[in-house]
Amino acid sequence: MVKTVKAYALFLPEIRQLIASKDLVGLKKLLREINPVDLAEGWHEFSPEERLLVFQLIGMRKAVVMFEELEVKDQTALLQSLDDSSAGQMLNELQPAEMAHLFRKFAPRVLRRLRNLVKRQESVDRLEQTLSYPPNTAGSLMHTGTIRLRENMTASQALEQIRAVTRTHIETEGLFSTLYVVNISGRLTGFVSLQTLVAAPHESRIGELMSSAGIIEIRATADQEDAAQIVSKYNLLSAPVVDDGGHLVGVLLIDDVLDILNKEASEDIAKMAGTVPEEFGARNVWKVARLRLPWLITSIAGEFLVSIVIKHYEATLIQVVALASFMPLIAAMGGNVGAQSATIVVRSLATGHLMVSDWFKAMRREFAVGLVMGISYGILVGGFAYGLYGSQLGWRFAAVVSGGMLCSMTVAATIGALEPFVFEHLGIDPATATGPLITTTTDLISTSTYLIVATAVLL
Repeated sequence: MVKTVKAYALFLPEIRQLIASKDLVGLKKLLREINPVDLAEGWHEFSPEERLLVFQLIGMRKAVVMFEELEVKDQTALLQSLDDSSAGQMLNELQPAEMAHLFRKFAPRVLRRLRNLVKRQESVDRLEQTLSYPPNTAGSLMHTGTIRLRENMTASQALEQIRAVTRTHIETEGLFSTLYVVNISGRLTGFVSLQTLVAAPHESRIGELMSSAGIIEIRATADQEDAAQIVSKYNLLSAPVVDDGGHLVGVLLIDDVLDILNKEASEDIAKMAGTVPEEFGARNVWKVARLRLPWLITSIAGEFLVSIVIKHYEATLIQVVALASFMPLIAAMGGNVGAQSATIVVRSLATGHLMVSDWFKAMRREFAVGLVMGISYGILVGGFAYGLYGSQLGWRFAAVVSGGMLCSMTVAATIGALEPFVFEHLGIDPATATGPLITTTTDLISTSTYLIVATAVLL
């Protein structure tokens, strides 16, 4: 297996050598050739003094890109180490959405200092507008510096407005691929592509060039995950963000959506594994253990219940000791089937293939799937049980094991499909249902159904 070498590991020794020799000219030249994202990835390898020097020599445009990739604690430390002039220059280069995301994480004392460093009134206004929306909404992520065209504008006037705005936003890819048209009150009325505008005669009116059919709006108060799903579903490069009155307030870009989808996917995967996203990249063993411990409380509590169930059917187990040898197998198969059903339903809810109102349809399908698998594995396990104990306990024992497997897998699949909908209804992330909770629940159900069947048939 070939081990992948991190990009920052290739240039880190040379950077340190240039710093040690105080060759700032050579260091500045080298930093120009390095992608700022790679510098951010290797940020933890630099000392505080080296970080400050790298930031000062990389150039403001690249410094902003690198800064946006850093973790919040590193951003805070860097800003506190910069003088007011450097910190203010960088803050004024940030997009309002990125600045607002940053400001939400800072302590009040740091926040007061940073607010005073934002010089441009336009940036202050956009920042305040972005901060007015709750975190994790479309409004908190949108780009407010979008162009608003009027229907009575000519193509020539529109292009002139675009040229004026792109002088300060040229680095924001995709912001002007689609241009949005508003009426005199600022309500969104349509859109026109940049290609159409460039190819149109100079005196053409925007109202003649624009289209209003099929325009997809996103409410500024919409959850960021819902907004990301809309942009992803319709393969949009950008989407207009409107307030409750339909007024255009900003634009959500595909780059923002990809970040959201990656973040949400990481959260879901972590919850399915019974942990939290902070564990990704964590190196400290004690920290990892501390993050996982709370998630396993439901597991141990559930297994205590399993022990109580087994204790309740102690008389059955004493009379037919062979029953115990199949309990781990039946519980494990039920747990696997339940986790499969829950995972499929959670993902279908996340991608929009299932809605909350589809709970009965999903449960019915997984019941049928669990029934088919239960019959198949029930016959297989029943035959195996008869081969082991048939001469001593007869066919009734094999039938109990087979029936226990059938009931366990069918019920576990049904419960696994239902749990995510219950969590969604309660306002809890459905991904939680695929972690330790579903395993514990299906263990309890599988063991109970197996012993109930055994008691009914054998005693």
